[in-house]
Amino acid sequence: MIGIDEILKKRFLELIKTVNPTGRWKLVVVDSLSSKILNSACKMYDILEENVTLVENIEKPRQPYPSYEAIYILTPCIESCSRLVDDFSRKEGKMYAAAHVHFINALENNTFNEFTRLLNAANAANDIRSLKEMYVDFLVRENCVYTLDDQRKFLGLFGGFDTSPGQIEPQLDDIAKQLLCVCVTIGENPLIRYHRPLDIKETINRRIPEHLAKLVQSELDNFCATNPEFPPPRDPPLPSGTLIILDRTIDPISPFLHEFTYQAMIADLLEVEEIPAGLKYEYKYTQEDGTTQDQEVTLVEQDPVYTNIRHMHIANTTEKLISDFNAFINENKISGTGGPTTAVSLNDMKNMISNLPQFQEMKTRFSAHMNIASECMQEFKNQNLEEIGLLEQDMACGETPEGEKPKNLVESLTPILDDPLTSQMVKTRLILLWIATSDTVDPEDLETLLAVARLEQEYKDAIENIKLLGVQLSKSANRQGKKMKKSWKKKVNPQQEVPFDLSRYVPVVKRIMEGHIDGSIDQSLFPNNIRNVKQHHTRKDTTEAVKEVPKLRVYKTQWHKKSTGANAVVKPPSGPPIIIFIVGGMTYSEIRSAYEIAETFDREVYIGSTHIITPDKFVEDIGKLDKRLPTQTSVVPPYKGSIHKSNVNAGNVNKTLPPRTTSSISNASNSTSKGHKILGKW
Repeated sequence: MIGIDEILKKRFLELIKTVNPTGRWKLVVVDSLSSKILNSACKMYDILEENVTLVENIEKPRQPYPSYEAIYILTPCIESCSRLVDDFSRKEGKMYAAAHVHFINALENNTFNEFTRLLNAANAANDIRSLKEMYVDFLVRENCVYTLDDQRKFLGLFGGFDTSPGQIEPQLDDIAKQLLCVCVTIGENPLIRYHRPLDIKETINRRIPEHLAKLVQSELDNFCATNPEFPPPRDPPLPSGTLIILDRTIDPISPFLHEFTYQAMIADLLEVEEIPAGLKYEYKYTQEDGTTQDQEVTLVEQDPVYTNIRHMHIANTTEKLISDFNAFINENKISGTGGPTTAVSLNDMKNMISNLPQFQEMKTRFSAHMNIASECMQEFKNQNLEEIGLLEQDMACGETPEGEKPKNLVESLTPILDDPLTSQMVKTRLILLWIATSDTVDPEDLETLLAVARLEQEYKDAIENIKLLGVQLSKSANRQGKKMKKSWKKKVNPQQEVPFDLSRYVPVVKRIMEGHIDGSIDQSLFPNNIRNVKQHHTRKDTTEAVKEVPKLRVYKTQWHKKSTGANAVVKPPSGPPIIIFIVGGMTYSEIRSAYEIAETFDREVYIGSTHIITPDKFVEDIGKLDKRLPTQTSVVPPYKGSIHKSNVNAGNVNKTLPPRTTSSISNASNSTSKGHKILGKW
């Protein structure tokens, strides 16, 4: 299966390859938003390999290269268009020999017309050799993962301050245009299935997935009308894929849980920085002489050690690290130089790594993950997560590891909430989880828990605002499956530091994907009747392949069967692709679920959201849901005039902009829009 990250990378590199100036060399010019998208898909090395001498930001002062042609990759906004015009209307001369312009999304009609006017006024239209719309307005994080990188959408769509259609509809329209980009990039005109929750008394139902599904369908219809050859044929042929649109109310449980897989623990327990392509982490590294040094590591798709272990339970992560390290030692026939030749512990790895100066890259990777795994385990112990995690799982699953209904949850929560060593954030997460998993919330019990927890106001705000997510809505989703009979009891290895009893909950998103493939999903809750086309599956004997899907809450984990790392065997898809989109944020457990479904069913599965959430960030955002949104600032800064020293307006010359060899930009929200004349394909 080819990942969405590889697809986007290929599109960018092919774009750059198509520009072949006489002098061979060329430049790439980006703005702040297109730079984030480009950096999420391509490494600088990949770009420079295509005869690119320099990548520069159009918003900053630059040195002119009048003998080089430039490839512009820009946001379709008047700010970036104005800056491009400035580059070719300088008194001192043009910045570049010519411009090949590529917009990351469709230009609105008014922006296109104003761009044309500016170019004509500056006598610069002839300098634009080509103009294309790429439809790549999203970021890729991993092989299966994309994101719109817009945390603000959660606050705007689920907040209680302004819920008017005038505030909601523009945000959904923006998302629809970006989802069109996802579909165009992977070459799919999918069927659309969405979550339509039941209307339950005293809960909020904004019908966000339904409204968004209609907007996306309109965008797809308009695009296909002007691009009759889309989608491109697949070899071997497959039916249309399915886009499943959900929102955060589908599962209010997953965001609060402590996850004990490697990637999720890093994001939850350690102080990491999100970058377009993954996570960045700084840690203290002990050198051979005993001194410590700050070390920075990026956890990205290109790190095979990371991709091999990121979805593993922490109990197996260290074992896998040691196993992979020993395999690396044996493959390269590395001598132990008097010491052990095989590592049996992280400490052995630490000692042996110091003897690998000739393998600096792998030494750095193994060393980094050895330190990170150790820090995760230390946090696990320091925060008492074995006890807390077991209680969380009992609440989330609705039963204990022995299959019994948990009793006296308030009494079980009280000592943890009363413990001064339990952070206020963890206390808040436990109370929110208790609310989200309770059939009914007794006000007196809630008051008791709040009194014991002694929370500051910001955390109380989050507990008060959980009602804005309509937590009861998630329980309607459970109707799609049957609860698995508990015919087994989990045997816990006493030597295992983190029992799998701490990882019993299965995200609702995974059950929805299983139910969609299995055909057992509740059609009334997840209709796909926006476009009246019957879905055909090519997978044979699907019901025999997985006999107990979809489950309800408890699911027997099978961590040892994963093989989703860089060395995994690539299998051809056995059915049409599945594209998941969750409005309001996705969790790392939901991301992991997409990989598991892709492997189990041999399918292409892509999961995305407005942004990726961690439990702490989610709690912080819920606390802001009743507040007025701060003024939004654009990623591309406002245009305040040319950054060049001088700029001469050459007058209004009657010239036309070259036709764009791309698709039309018909505005889905404006039925009177005629779009722009085009040549060629998207």
